[in-house]
Amino acid sequence: MKILYIPTVNNSLYHYFDHAIIDGLLQLNHQVRTCSDYTNIDALNTLVSSFQPDIILTMARFNIRDAYLNWIKQQKCTTAIWLTEDPYYTDKTVKIIHYFKYIFTIESSCVPLYKKFGHHNVYYLPLGTDPAIYSPPQTNHKYNYDISLVGFPYPERIKTIKFLLDHTSYSILTAGNTWLQSLGDYKTTHNYNVIDYWIEPCTVASIYNQSKIILNTHRSSKFKYNRNNQGVYNQSINNRTFDIAGCGAFQLIDKKPDLGRHFVERDEIIAFENFTDLLQKIDYYLINEEERKRIAANARNRVIKCETFLHRLSSILGIIQNQ
Repeated sequence: MKILYIPTVNNSLYHYFDHAIIDGLLQLNHQVRTCSDYTNIDALNTLVSSFQPDIILTMARFNIRDAYLNWIKQQKCTTAIWLTEDPYYTDKTVKIIHYFKYIFTIESSCVPLYKKFGHHNVYYLPLGTDPAIYSPPQTNHKYNYDISLVGFPYPERIKTIKFLLDHTSYSILTAGNTWLQSLGDYKTTHNYNVIDYWIEPCTVASIYNQSKIILNTHRSSKFKYNRNNQGVYNQSINNRTFDIAGCGAFQLIDKKPDLGRHFVERDEIIAFENFTDLLQKIDYYLINEEERKRIAANARNRVIKCETFLHRLSSILGIIQNQ
């Protein structure tokens, strides 16, 4: 098939998603063209006229001009959007879904929401991982951290790390914008390491491979800066779940209803439900290294078999082709 993929503009992380999607489509033997300036309607028209795509695919895009949305709606070929920030901006996404023929969302609880708003082609599809980035180290490595957490310091994450710093002496690393602003006082008195800025995915993978345990906690659907007045609860797991597993690293994840759709608990992944449960499991798995490594290896096997970007793209195209 001929697929026109419109990348996300001026977003460091999405640059990597774009690359994984384009590369995956090419691996699946499709013809792919891109147009980075989606604001240039004339350029889009010229590209569509010459390439004649079967599908136009894009992702995210809730801060876009009406002219682009109207252009999408006028296209005769199939159009699809992958909503990869759900459910945090549903106030905006419900306004754009009808411009696209197919909606793919990383949050399963958004499927009934969008159907309630009258869209019939809505599918749950989490982000996958890119094995070219997230993979085990090529050589033997040492652990530099007992525990790490990569991501923005949302309130729940701050509370979790503060709890561990107050109740353990484990070495802990957090990485992401403004962690020092949140927990800087601990830097001088605890075995606490901080990377206080956004880091590239290849560096993230390196941190996963240097950590005995990676904490994976989710942003709250009630975070004050969300745009989610529908009150949609996030019950799906984030893309870090697959990235950590792709590295063959061990993670402790806060329990989400959809976790069992992707991993077998206690065999491929370990979830926790509260701080007491978390601390008990950290203590246990730091001591029981072989069991920790076995679970992490099982998670990686699962991800490589069915949770990569290549698998996700196959799902998108399969759904569209079978309609």
